This record gives sequence, structure tokens and C-alpha cells, in this order.
Amino acid sequence: MTHLEGNPISPGYADGISVVCDYEIKRRIELSHRAISHSEVVTEYQRLDDALETSSNDLKRIEQTALNDPRLVDSAALLSVHAAMASEIAALVKQHIGRKLVNVEQALDAVIRDFVKRLQKIDSEYFRQREQDVRDVGQRMARDLASSTPWTDEPLPPGSVIVAREILPSEAIQLAKSGVVAIVSEHGGASSHTAIIARSLRIPAITGIANVTSQVQPGMRLLVDGETGSLAIEPSLSDEESFLGRKREYERLATSISAEEKLPCVTQDGIEISLLANIGLPEEVTHVAEHNLAGAGLFRTEFLFLESHERPSFEMQCEMYDNMTSGLGDLPLVIRTFDLGGDKLPPFLLEGPKTNHSLHLRGLRFSLADRELFDTQVRAVLRAAQSADVSILLPMVVGSDDFAQAIAAIDSAVEQLGVLRRPAIGAMIETPASLYALDEILALADFVAIGTNDLTQYMLAADRDLSEGTDHCTAMHPAVLRAVKQVVEAAKRFQCPVCVCGEQAGDTDFACLLVGLGIRELSLSPSRAAAVRQALRRIRRDDAIRTADLALLCRTPQAVRGLVQQLLEGRPARGQQPVGICNASSNYPIDERI
Repeated sequence: MTHLEGNPISPGYADGISVVCDYEIKRRIELSHRAISHSEVVTEYQRLDDALETSSNDLKRIEQTALNDPRLVDSAALLSVHAAMASEIAALVKQHIGRKLVNVEQALDAVIRDFVKRLQKIDSEYFRQREQDVRDVGQRMARDLASSTPWTDEPLPPGSVIVAREILPSEAIQLAKSGVVAIVSEHGGASSHTAIIARSLRIPAITGIANVTSQVQPGMRLLVDGETGSLAIEPSLSDEESFLGRKREYERLATSISAEEKLPCVTQDGIEISLLANIGLPEEVTHVAEHNLAGAGLFRTEFLFLESHERPSFEMQCEMYDNMTSGLGDLPLVIRTFDLGGDKLPPFLLEGPKTNHSLHLRGLRFSLADRELFDTQVRAVLRAAQSADVSILLPMVVGSDDFAQAIAAIDSAVEQLGVLRRPAIGAMIETPASLYALDEILALADFVAIGTNDLTQYMLAADRDLSEGTDHCTAMHPAVLRAVKQVVEAAKRFQCPVCVCGEQAGDTDFACLLVGLGIRELSLSPSRAAAVRQALRRIRRDDAIRTADLALLCRTPQAVRGLVQQLLEGRPARGQQPVGICNASSNYPIDERI
């Protein structure tokens, strides 16, 4: 028996037999690269068009398969994204053929490599994971050029656990039809589309196990723990007993959480906490009703256009926002304007000279430097806001100057369009600079949202992608908690609503602390809503306040976690000063009323 540890990206437990796939061999397609003459260009264009048509038809077929499976309805949107991406890639391939006079295979390879290289430079794990989608589309087009058959069409035995270096998103959908019970891979993150599909299908998945395809042989029995990321190879009897115990407890908790999802999110002493959804695609609004959420508290609009070669038009955005508000009904939608700049740049910004002067900027300052892009989005949001509960959230607000400029631009658009309703305008508090300008920002804001992802990274001077999940970059750090408390207290003075909308809001421990710090609105990943709801329904606000007050005095994240663990176990700290607490001279005195 052997035990390996990886990163869990889709929860659940599976007992199955390994099917080891060397994806480099399975997907390998021999394509010739050669120079062509001017007279051959039209022929190469036709070959590309034929391959694109075949790819599009395949994607439509897989999309229909997904639409017919209730578990995959949300994933069907991914196939539409892939189809649009294939058309964009084909246009770039045509340009490359005409410029470089090379055959379609060589041009496709060059375009995909360039696309992937650009995505790998982006300072965001989410966006780097989109590289997987680009390679998926490129692989499909290459296969269609060679008239090759996808390896996922091969039959698999029942109870198969796929072991591979990587599984691409469209392959995950195809494999699901074969009855795969789990996925184990070397590469792929929790925000990849493969992980999202696995979670939709409730297929346990683990990634990040180095050289897993050489450590696991075909036909081995595997116990896959998608909760902890552990993998047991040829398990012993004690391994099996431990695994079954964990599986039973997981199923019991899952049943309990599912039942509670229909209940209001109210603490034991009657304090209501509003839970909303963070979404990155229009299709994800369906998760709001599915998880009994109070609306969409953060729509990250830039996610849609990060790989686009065309600026998002007014008409396109109007249609998108209208579809989303229709899906939400009377529930609120908070639209964050494009958070672009730095390394987060779509092709349409890199390929023209118009915005080169602003590429070093981020968030709101980037938008103010590219007014055409900003004004177009604002006008589309204003139109949607006339018939629905829509608010505007501005990212990376640094101070009152940039915030006031943005408000003036929005007010100008309101006047130009002649609309009756000006939506609420909020500021993202996610930089140390914004903490020092809180009063000035709050004097102008209709609401504020704390972005814990960036705030944590910038406060702790950490590389989020390298340090996330460690004490070097955690929202449980006392410094981050003190920053949240500072925002809550300032917002209270201005009677300004405040929400926490970073992904950390979906961490049950952190959510309990936020309630103690005075937060009453959380916007989080819909997949985390059930667990957070259950945790908050089991605590008392007074106990959470006491825990948070002590956490503000802590020196380390470990000490904070110890306090929260006591709270969740029903034995909150009362009066004692645990190890890791600062002395009484701290700027954060304990509230003696509790």
C-alpha cells in the first residue's frame, strides 16, 4: 500500500480501479509544419474553415449532451465559450497564414502557443487556468485537421478512476458519460473548468500529485478522498475501514447541509446574515436560486472578455446584463466594472496602440485612463438598472479622487442617456491606501465592499498564487481582521452598508469571524454557501463578537484559528486570554459587556 497527498478540487469519496492515461501520447497528433506559396493560401484557408466547422459541430453535440444531463446544464455554457474561442483562434490563424506563408497546422500551433504564453503571465490563478481551455480548443482543431478520433471515445470499465497528467474540460464531460468515479491528476487548479465540471458531476477529484502516472499502475485499486486530497494505492484493511468511516461522515454532513440550505441564514440569537453569490459568467445566476441566496453580490465582468480580441460592445453588454437580471427576477445584481490592468489584459488591449499608456494601471485607475471602455460599460449597466435592482461596484478604489472622477463620469452618462434611475455606486476596499482614505470614500459611497483577496495580498506583501492557503497569505491574519474592523466601524459612522465579497467569505471559520466583526452581508462562491449557512446557524452573535474581539488581539493566524475552533465546537472563549493574545495595551480592547 502507498499513500499520496494532493490538492482536493472536487469533494467526495470514491473506491475504484485505476485507468492510467498518458495524455501526451493519447492526444499526440503528428502534424506537418511547412512553408507555403501565395497560391496555396486559399487552400489552407479552406482547410481551416473545414476544421472549424467540424469542431463547432462536435462542440454543439457535446453541449446538447450536457444540456440533457441536469448535472451538466451549467457546464453547457463552457461549450459555447469554446465555440466562440475556436472562431477567434481561427481568425488569428488565418492572419498568421497570410503573414507568414505557413500551412494551417504551423499557424495553429503558433497562435495557441502565443495565447498560452500570454495567459501564463497573468497574475491570477483563475485566469492562468483559462490556458487549459485554449489548449483544449487548439487540440480539438488540430485533431479535426488530422481527422483523428478523440481518445475519450474509447470505452472504460465500470468504476474507473482516471489517472492522468491533466484532463481537459471537454474531456471531463465526455469521460462523465463513461461512468468514471474519480479523477486524479498532476496538473489543474480548483478554478479550472475541469474542476468545475467535476464538482457539478459530483466526481471526486485530486490534483497536484507529482509523477502520479508513474506511481500508479493500470488496474490498481484506489481510494480517492476528495475532501483531504489523499490517495490510497492498493489499500490495506485499516485504510479501507478509515476511508469508509470518513465517507459515511461526509455523506451524513452533506445530507444535513442540503436540508439546511432551504432555511434562512440566521444565528442562534436571531441575527440574519445575507448570503449572496460571486459569479463570473452570466449562466451562473442560476446558482442564486439553487443555493437559496439573496442575489448576486459580485459579478466580475472582466472574466468574459479576458481572451477576447474585440472590445465588448454596448449591445453585447446590454444583452448580457438583461439576461442576468431576467434570471434573477427581483433579486439584486451588483456589477463590478472591468478590473483590468497590470498583467490582467485581454488581447483587445494588447493588440492596439489606444491604451498602451494605461497598461501599468489597475482597476478603477485603468478604467479612468480608458474612458471609451469604461463609458460603454457604464451606459450598458445604466440601461439594465432602469428595470432591475442593479448596482455599480468600482474596483481597486485608492482614494476619494479616483472615486469622485468615476462618480462624475457615471452621473454624466445618466444625464446623457436621460435615464430616470441612477443606481447605487459602491467602492471596493482592497488596498492599504483605501484604508487611509476611508472617511473620504465613505462620504461619497452608497455602499462599500471589502475585497479580502487583494486586501490580504497587499497588506501581507505576499504572492497570492504561491502563498494562498498558508499563514503568509491568509485573511485569518490579525492584521487583515483589524483592517476589516476598521472598515466596519467607519461605515457605521457614515451609515453606509458594507459587504465582504472576497472568496474568503466562503470559508466557514472566516465567515464566523466576520459576523463577530460586524459584517451582515457576505458574497461568496455559491458552492460554499451551504457550509457557511450551516456554520452561521450554529453560532450566537454575542459569542462571535467575543471571539472576534479576542482575535483582534492575537499575534498569529494560528491563535485566531484556535479561537474560532472553540466557537464552532460550542465552547467559545469567555474571559480567558489564550496563548497568542497581545497584552492589555493593545489598540483593540476586549468588549467587557460580553
